[in-house]
Amino acid sequence: MSAVLQIARFGEQGLIPSRSERFYQNNREWFFSVRSGFDQGPYSTFDAAREALTQYIESSLRKKNPLPRN
Repeated sequence: MSAVLQIARFGEQGLIPSRSERFYQNNREWFFSVRSGFDQGPYSTFDAAREALTQYIESSLRKKNPLPRN
Protein backbone atom coordinates (compact mmCIF):
# COMPACT_ATOMS: atom_id res chain seq x y z
CA MET A 1 0.00 0.00 0.00
CA SER A 2 1.39 3.42 -0.89
CA ALA A 3 1.13 6.43 1.36
CA VAL A 4 -0.52 9.58 0.05
CA LEU A 5 1.05 12.88 1.00
CA GLN A 6 -1.57 15.46 1.94
CA ILE A 7 -0.40 19.05 1.69
CA ALA A 8 -2.40 21.96 3.06
CA ARG A 9 -3.48 24.62 0.61
CA PHE A 10 -2.73 28.27 1.24
CA GLY A 11 -4.80 29.49 4.16
CA GLU A 12 -5.89 26.04 5.34
CA GLN A 13 -5.50 25.31 9.01
CA GLY A 14 -6.15 22.21 11.06
CA LEU A 15 -6.96 18.83 9.56
CA ILE A 16 -6.51 18.50 5.83
CA PRO A 17 -9.68 17.31 4.08
CA SER A 18 -9.47 14.23 1.90
CA ARG A 19 -9.20 14.94 -1.81
CA SER A 20 -9.66 12.68 -4.79
CA GLU A 21 -7.70 12.59 -7.99
CA ARG A 22 -9.02 14.91 -10.67
CA PHE A 23 -8.12 12.63 -13.60
CA TYR A 24 -9.28 9.06 -14.08
CA GLN A 25 -9.34 6.48 -16.84
CA ASN A 26 -12.28 4.32 -17.87
CA ASN A 27 -12.13 1.85 -20.77
CA ARG A 28 -8.90 3.42 -22.06
CA GLU A 29 -10.48 6.88 -22.18
CA TRP A 30 -9.51 9.77 -19.91
CA PHE A 31 -11.85 12.02 -17.91
CA PHE A 32 -11.48 14.77 -15.33
CA SER A 33 -13.74 15.76 -12.47
CA VAL A 34 -14.92 19.29 -11.77
CA ARG A 35 -16.77 20.80 -8.83
CA SER A 36 -19.96 21.29 -10.85
CA GLY A 37 -20.39 17.52 -10.69
CA PHE A 38 -20.32 16.94 -14.44
CA ASP A 39 -17.20 15.00 -15.34
CA GLN A 40 -15.55 16.04 -18.58
CA GLY A 41 -14.46 13.63 -21.31
CA PRO A 42 -13.77 11.26 -22.83
CA TYR A 43 -10.29 12.11 -24.12
CA SER A 44 -8.06 9.65 -25.92
CA THR A 45 -4.94 10.54 -23.93
CA PHE A 46 -4.04 11.90 -20.52
CA ASP A 47 -2.33 14.87 -22.18
CA ALA A 48 -5.52 15.72 -24.08
CA ALA A 49 -7.52 15.58 -20.84
CA ARG A 50 -4.95 17.78 -19.08
CA GLU A 51 -5.09 20.36 -21.89
CA ALA A 52 -8.91 20.33 -21.78
CA LEU A 53 -8.79 20.93 -18.02
CA THR A 54 -6.48 23.90 -18.55
CA GLN A 55 -8.94 25.36 -21.07
CA TYR A 56 -11.88 24.64 -18.73
CA ILE A 57 -10.18 26.50 -15.86
CA GLU A 58 -9.20 29.45 -18.07
CA SER A 59 -12.78 29.69 -19.37
CA SER A 60 -14.17 29.57 -15.83
CA LEU A 61 -11.80 32.33 -14.71
CA ARG A 62 -12.79 34.54 -17.67
CA LYS A 63 -16.47 34.15 -16.73
CA LYS A 64 -15.74 35.19 -13.13
CA ASN A 65 -13.42 38.06 -14.10
CA PRO A 66 -14.32 39.33 -17.58
CA LEU A 67 -11.95 41.77 -19.24
CA PRO A 68 -13.13 45.39 -19.05
CA ARG A 69 -14.51 46.86 -22.26
CA ASN A 70 -13.19 50.17 -23.59
